[in-house]
Amino acid sequence: MSWWKKVVYFFTPLSSAELPNPLKEEMEKVRARNKKGRYVADDPSTPDVNEAYTKIPKKRGRPRKKK
Repeated sequence: MSWWKKVVYFFTPLSSAELPNPLKEEMEKVRARNKKGRYVADDPSTPDVNEAYTKIPKKRGRPRKKK
């Protein structure tokens, strides 16, 4: 990368897709459950959607206390 490209890159604003988002939560894929707590089966009539799994925000652990 030449020095001119570095200067242009420095002053060019980044798009929203390129910006890091620290508040963006990671998603975790878990089995879907109904109101009674039982697993939900996948509906074979919808091949493009999997109802047996849902995405939930990944839980962050608290930092442990140092002794």
